[in-house]
Amino acid sequence: MPHAKDTMISHASMIGFALLISGSFPIGTVISNRIDPVSLTFMRFLLAASILGISLVAVGKMQRQHFKKPWRFILLGACFSFYFVFMFEALKTAPPVVAASIFTLLPFLAILLDFIIFRKRAGIRLVFYLVLGALGTSIVIFKGAFANLVILNLDYGEILFFAGTMIHAAYAVLVPKMRDGEPAEVVTFAVMAGATVVLCMLFPYRILATDWMNLDTDIYASLLYLSVFASIFSLILLTKASEHLTSGHFTAYTFSTPFWVAILDYTFLGHPMEAYVFWGGALIFVSLVLLFLHSAGSSRPSRSF
Repeated sequence: MPHAKDTMISHASMIGFALLISGSFPIGTVISNRIDPVSLTFMRFLLAASILGISLVAVGKMQRQHFKKPWRFILLGACFSFYFVFMFEALKTAPPVVAASIFTLLPFLAILLDFIIFRKRAGIRLVFYLVLGALGTSIVIFKGAFANLVILNLDYGEILFFAGTMIHAAYAVLVPKMRDGEPAEVVTFAVMAGATVVLCMLFPYRILATDWMNLDTDIYASLLYLSVFASIFSLILLTKASEHLTSGHFTAYTFSTPFWVAILDYTFLGHPMEAYVFWGGALIFVSLVLLFLHSAGSSRPSRSF
């Protein structure tokens, strides 16, 4: 059984993960039409893997035994890279609010894949807590108006992002199963290195066609944020949380993404904070507290590879 302190740290890690990931949505909306999504994803992972790899070598944490069965990291890297390729491609046409709503399906998709792949069933209480969080998220996304949900139409971008979210769910389900005692930082490096290799092998011409030396300054700044905060730090936090939480528990923090986006918009862009944000945020908070209490009795995810 996981220690209460470990469980608390895992939940705190997922709060940080959700906050860091939330910054990717407005950034993606701004730059998605100005740089190829494959090139953007390749460079963010190349920079992130290089920075983290040098840091791990410098402190002596990079050890050969951590890289046995390298196919694991190729598979995980492929999942993570294709999620972001699909995300930035989808944001060319899909409004961020719709993309955020689709992203909140992640916990339910993770539970579904957990059952299909590993025959692991989710309890009724867990599903209820997830539905409660999804309700709070829906209030934030659709601005507290049911009419906004009714007029929702899915097009190419939305369908593409749904496929990406499914891939992200697969990553969330597989990562705790494929770890074999490696430190979270090493797993993060290996996954990002695997993602870089996969993209380089599949799309070399698109990457080379990008004029890397003449991009706008804000694109370079966005790449830095995506590489350091939305890749290195977020993936380390996600990997640490997966040690002690089930996929349904830790993916539930995606519910808070639209709430954090609203907070960031208010803080940095001066957008007004409407009452529905607080009502939805309250339901999300209650859901996450219940999930925290529920996870205290959940067993640590087992490994099968």
